[in-house]
Amino acid sequence: MCAEHGHLGPPALSAWPLHEPTGLNPGILSSVHLMLTRSLLVFALAATLLPAQTLTLAEGSPTALQIVSLAENNPNGGDTVVLQNVELLPIEITGRTLARELDASRSRRTVENGIERVELPGGGRLFRYKRNGGQFWGFLHIAADGSARVVLERAGVGAALDDPYFDSLAVAEDGLHAAVALQGGGVYVMKLDGTLYASTNSPNRRAIPTGTEAIPGSLMVGTSHLFLQSEDDEVWRCSLADGAVPDDVSPPLVANGLFKDEMVLSRNGQQLVFLYGPRDLQRLWRVDTVMASPAVLPPPPSKYEEPGYLPFGAGEPAMLLSDDGARLFYVDADVRDELHLLDMTGVLPDLQITESQIFEPYIGSHILPKFAAHELVVAIGDVALMDWFKVSLSSQGGSVTNLTGTGSLAQPFPSGALAPVQAADTGGALLIFEQTATNQVLRRLDPVTGAQSIVQQDVVGAPMVGSSLTGSADTLVRSSSGDFLYRGATANPFASTPAGLELTPPVHGPLLAGTWLHLASNWGLVVLYLPDGTLLAGPVEFGVRQIAMTAAGGVVLVGSGIRYVNFGVNETLNRPNAVVRVVLSGAGG
Repeated sequence: MCAEHGHLGPPALSAWPLHEPTGLNPGILSSVHLMLTRSLLVFALAATLLPAQTLTLAEGSPTALQIVSLAENNPNGGDTVVLQNVELLPIEITGRTLARELDASRSRRTVENGIERVELPGGGRLFRYKRNGGQFWGFLHIAADGSARVVLERAGVGAALDDPYFDSLAVAEDGLHAAVALQGGGVYVMKLDGTLYASTNSPNRRAIPTGTEAIPGSLMVGTSHLFLQSEDDEVWRCSLADGAVPDDVSPPLVANGLFKDEMVLSRNGQQLVFLYGPRDLQRLWRVDTVMASPAVLPPPPSKYEEPGYLPFGAGEPAMLLSDDGARLFYVDADVRDELHLLDMTGVLPDLQITESQIFEPYIGSHILPKFAAHELVVAIGDVALMDWFKVSLSSQGGSVTNLTGTGSLAQPFPSGALAPVQAADTGGALLIFEQTATNQVLRRLDPVTGAQSIVQQDVVGAPMVGSSLTGSADTLVRSSSGDFLYRGATANPFASTPAGLELTPPVHGPLLAGTWLHLASNWGLVVLYLPDGTLLAGPVEFGVRQIAMTAAGGVVLVGSGIRYVNFGVNETLNRPNAVVRVVLSGAGG
């Protein structure tokens, strides 16, 4: 360990040593010291240009927390109490898939420091809580600047002070709106962009009246509209704009017609697909943000699978729209699962991906479908015996290409040899966690070019995507040979540790990213790094439980105490003793 590490209190960032910390190999991004110095000066200057913002903390005991906000430029100058006597609760979102769980570019449910939350793109997040023993239940939004506000709160129901909301809520993938159904009927929408509805002078308004009982698992929120099904077998659409009233966009009634609860919404929020019709003879229906009534899609009546979202389904999903809503992946399970790709514009013919000419009969299992523009990338085969394929539509009927070729590169494709489990979408490529007969491996697959390769052996557990206020978050991959950090924008490795030295998932602020390098017995280093790979290692210290980056470029370190560090600043915060202390704001909160 370097001489600078002889003390326990870290210097301000401007004085942190510029070197490679023990055990961390910067690999392809190592820089000469002249470049390090220049980088630090540039980032120190940038730090002076970022306005100070807010730190929001949860302090106290698990069932009696106090939520407080501090001014970042004067964190010891007193706090503002946001909520008292709070218990942070589990939170669930609709439309949750395996792929969405590890995609930092869209709203996703995560668990950090033992607290469930919805991580929003750009650094915001949403928490669910009750306070005063259930007298009130609500949702707390932390903005990217660290400020906290209650976006919806209602009294507990009845003598038992029961939860007034259903278990899951819908959160737009862009993180700007959310919606939740009430146990007594009706749906509230919430603004997560810091603004208020003029009609209510609050961040929420009732979009669906009390007399309409929503099916909570059907709620989907897009960029401009809310969609849902009601208990009286109707489909509703409501603009998120203030004062908008819901539109009934139900299909025409048919004898013995049934809905499947789960619907699929395109990422741009403009196209919705749902299932309706007699049992096992349902049709695929489409509605957008302007159509007066839904339109039935060309596939004939059959036994189509609903998406199968987590936590009750497998999260594959079995129905998926491309980001712009121009392509639909769906599964016909009339005899056996047959995978299809449909052109939603009706110009190109439907492709039965798993027809006998393309795949050997009865292969229809799939996992982790993803669209790259209008092309589908998906693993197909028998269970745990798969290959990765790219599927495209054309006027000639479309094409299916085997990208990994462990079965055969020629049609009809047999089962392959791969067992994908989970994948992180870095924005530049997929990092796919796969099980083999002897170990676990990491595959890198570019969904645009189809290029793929095994990039790491002996992987332990699925990739862990970090938290970011700006841009793509880096990804941590743990293996028996050490921990590896992969660039969020490229999915390329750039730093690693020897076996036995573990890192925490990286957190990204506007200037720096950080991770905790665990050495032994809860001793370790806080390692900060710049976008060019420059490493700034802190001193050896004990028991850092949390690193949080702020929108103003600061770093908050939580251990036995709590410290705020920035260029030219190193301040211990004078906070009361607490069993629980967690930073809720910033990246990694």
